[in-house]
Amino acid sequence: MKRNLFIPSLFFISIQFLAQDYKQKFTKEVCECVSKVDVSGKTATERQTQFGLCAFKHYQPYKKELKKDFNIDLVTDMGNETKMKEFGVQVGLLMAAECPEAFSNIMKDEDEQMISGESSEMLISGTITKIEKDNFVVFHLVGDNKILNKFYWISTVESDLDLPKEYQSLLKKKVDISYYNTQIFDSKIDDYKNLNIISSLKTE
Repeated sequence: MKRNLFIPSLFFISIQFLAQDYKQKFTKEVCECVSKVDVSGKTATERQTQFGLCAFKHYQPYKKELKKDFNIDLVTDMGNETKMKEFGVQVGLLMAAECPEAFSNIMKDEDEQMISGESSEMLISGTITKIEKDNFVVFHLVGDNKILNKFYWISTVESDLDLPKEYQSLLKKKVDISYYNTQIFDSKIDDYKNLNIISSLKTE
């Protein structure tokens, strides 16, 4: 009888261990990614975007477990601000325990910028000529200067539209985009590359 009770107990403990193991692996990978980010001169928003990119980059291998434990799918829930914030808090708690220094560095306040009142955001007007869907939604926009640029929808965007439902209707439409430039480490090229990250998108 005791032996029969021991086997289910051992199985339950093993399941708990595996659950903790995947969280630890995921957190370590995010920590390593964040530790490679050069935060010098970056705003709080830019650093938080880097944090989100690192979480997204290492999310896929643990997609099922994270969906079960955190009720989040980083692809389908991209436009759900509440879910994304809650997930960010949970990952932040895991990072605070695993790599407190890296977490503090990526999340610290940008006091100097707040005092100076400077902003790194830029504004562009133009026509969306292509909407690309890969890991993120990417808008190809030809500006009034006739130059083509790509703008990445990575985090919550202020808009006069319900973007998760209506963004595909923006093809060939004239829009105003507020954005900032940040660098991400691309493992495919083993180097940093610049991205234009959208903070607001308004139709004309």
